[in-house]
Amino acid sequence: MELLKLYVWDDRGYYSHVTEVDPLGPLPERSTPTAPPSELARWDGQGGWEVVDERDPEPVPPPVSPEQLTQQIAARRYEAQASGTTLDGMPIDTSTDSQSLITGAALAAVLDSSYVCRWKMADGARVELDAKMIIAVASAVRDHIQACYDREDKLLTAVSDGTYTNAMLDERWPG
Repeated sequence: MELLKLYVWDDRGYYSHVTEVDPLGPLPERSTPTAPPSELARWDGQGGWEVVDERDPEPVPPPVSPEQLTQQIAARRYEAQASGTTLDGMPIDTSTDSQSLITGAALAAVLDSSYVCRWKMADGARVELDAKMIIAVASAVRDHIQACYDREDKLLTAVSDGTYTNAMLDERWPG
């Protein structure tokens, strides 16, 4: 059986290459049996090719506004904030819900220095925490959260003074 010659265009409509396929098999997307008039041709969407002098430059994405950068940085801070921390090798959940529970336990520990509780760590292990250790956990979580806000502040300052780069968004977060 003779192969079918098809001319393929890219996602911007420009002639890309020729291919040969089995006429009974699947056909490639964005292809036609109509040959382009030259190597510099663009599919017109109406069943034909138009000759072009040159390819249009790749579209440049619009610049990200300072407001959009602020939102991206805040979202990244929240991700880092909820990523957890450790204290003496114990993984601690730092999600918003966990912060509330830890704060309540810390208040109980401050009010009663003999307070002891069983606590489920981020890895599922259950441990007994005395008042001193509960306060240490609360402090570690608070330090982690503050470090996340401090990193966010540094990035927002970089946005303001024009030194921000996209690579900075994933650098130097705690956790």
